[in-house]
Amino acid sequence: MEYSIKEVSQLTGIKDFTIRMWEKRYKMSLPERGDNKARKYKENDLHNLLRIAALIKRGFRISEIMGMSPDEVSEKIGMVFVPKRLDLKINRLMKLAQTFSDTEFDKELKHEIIDSGLEAAIANVIIPMMEAMEAKYIQNADYLAVKQFAYDTIRRRLIVAADVEEQEQGEKVLVFSPMQDSSELSLLITDYMIKKYKKTPIYCGDNVKIAQAKAAFQKSDCGSIFMVGHFYDSTEDLAPLLDSFSKIECDTKIVLDRNAASHAAEYPTLKFLQTFDDLKKQLQN
Repeated sequence: MEYSIKEVSQLTGIKDFTIRMWEKRYKMSLPERGDNKARKYKENDLHNLLRIAALIKRGFRISEIMGMSPDEVSEKIGMVFVPKRLDLKINRLMKLAQTFSDTEFDKELKHEIIDSGLEAAIANVIIPMMEAMEAKYIQNADYLAVKQFAYDTIRRRLIVAADVEEQEQGEKVLVFSPMQDSSELSLLITDYMIKKYKKTPIYCGDNVKIAQAKAAFQKSDCGSIFMVGHFYDSTEDLAPLLDSFSKIECDTKIVLDRNAASHAAEYPTLKFLQTFDDLKKQLQN
């Protein structure tokens, strides 16, 4: 298969201009060009970028990764993705996902939500399962269809759950992501949790520019603003986002992301949350 740079960006969560910058700065092997001069990425190109993205999400810097040989990258991937002992419920859901049985997978997921409650299901089943699926996908790009199948079913469940959550007119919280596609599940979880803890989310979705989020914030009378995403370590990508976000006039500005928290000391006006528990504690305040 061949992928456009837009498709590669959506699948990896890395912005297209960041991919171009990496290719130029670090002399990455360039993809072929089509008749219209557009980049054409092969499966191997996609898999390499997935591996890079996986290491960056877990604290490695792009400059460090680019100095590694392919064998060293594989070794680091093996260290990062040590197989975890998964709950029986998670194993069952993952096996059902591999059969692409929409009815059975959704039924099992719904039973788990009913038995333990959505908040517990998110913390104990959904997030660990998606992390395990991401690990399989990084190690085997053929797992993409399984991961996307499970993602879509979970997405639909979260939307339904957020809609039926009793809505109170609490503090308004604006929620958005400047990233495209890769942050939607995190956005939906954040939206649900805001409602769960008796606040009112103003859900702007993904692929929202900081200037657009600022305008929406100023018009919506919100008390706080959440920027959610999977951010990557490049000056052209993360720093401008954090700089612009930090300049929005608001007492409570939250960045919800595991990797971006390493920049906390540089941005004292921002509060960085890394985990689901961090989000829960923030909303309980």
